[in-house]
Amino acid sequence: MVGHRRVSVLILAVAGLATLNGCAPAPSSAEGGFGLPRLPAAEAEGIATDAERLEGALQVGPNGCFLFAVPGDSAAAAHGTWIVWPETAEQDGAAVVLADGTRLGDGDPLTGAGEVVGLEELPDGMSDSSYFGSFGRFCGADERRVLVLTSVTTG
Repeated sequence: MVGHRRVSVLILAVAGLATLNGCAPAPSSAEGGFGLPRLPAAEAEGIATDAERLEGALQVGPNGCFLFAVPGDSAAAAHGTWIVWPETAEQDGAAVVLADGTRLGDGDPLTGAGEVVGLEELPDGMSDSSYFGSFGRFCGADERRVLVLTSVTTG
């Protein structure tokens, strides 16, 4: 008798969760995982105070993270860093769409202005429960740092 009661409670709990989940809006096609990490211009410029011109390529990691690759120089400070984009960039699946409509995918040339900083420089970057803290750690920014882009063009 006790086993039947537990099964009934479990079925009701699952049904309740399914009902609640049905009320949540479905994510759009541009919202995969954490989405695209972006900062407003003023905030990015406040973090990347020594922004310099950088040339490389976009690398989409196996976990879906957008990274900056420096072809031929894997020892470069910016190589393999997680990218935080200007607020005008958008994600479309495994591509980044710039304000002018240019789509960047894995291996595409990327030129921009920015600075490589520690994860702690981002808003709440050291908090495991914050957006930048959790997303940054997921993308290895606690080890390989972060490239905060203030502007982006294609190479």
